[in-house]
Amino acid sequence: MIFFYTQILQDEAGVKFQVMWNILCLLLGMTIGTIAEKRKENRQESSALGDIKNTLGGGLVYTIIVAGLIFLYYAKIDPSYNANQLAQAEEVVTKALNDPEQLKELKKDPEMEVLTKEEIFNKAMSNYRSMFNPTSTMTISLLGMLLLSTINAILLTVIFRRVLFKQRTF
Repeated sequence: MIFFYTQILQDEAGVKFQVMWNILCLLLGMTIGTIAEKRKENRQESSALGDIKNTLGGGLVYTIIVAGLIFLYYAKIDPSYNANQLAQAEEVVTKALNDPEQLKELKKDPEMEVLTKEEIFNKAMSNYRSMFNPTSTMTISLLGMLLLSTINAILLTVIFRRVLFKQRTF
């Protein structure tokens, strides 16, 4: 949200940086939450599975909040981003359909050989519309961050138990 309001990194390369920033914030949130939890607990009674669960809890909270904000961003705050992406996709599809060589290549697919240009265009654009839908974007972000949270939870547990807190029971 800060990047949007300050209009920093609002191009294609900037979106990639924002994704990397999000991954770093997820990892930092999980790390700080885990360290705070590890300082309070009795180390003799802790288990690796309990540590993974505690680490994953912080990641899930962050994931749900960010996925909700992603939905709000694409649905309410800046819907023109998705409209711009759809316009670019429409140009690419139109250009491909107007090129006889690419059209012949598309018609080689048995599913497409009986369709007209307009039907092929509508089919391609329906795929793009579903891909650039705010709900789809939120769902994909949610699934990706959940997977990343799970992997981070396992790695952080191994690092904390083996390196930082020197507990050799894993």
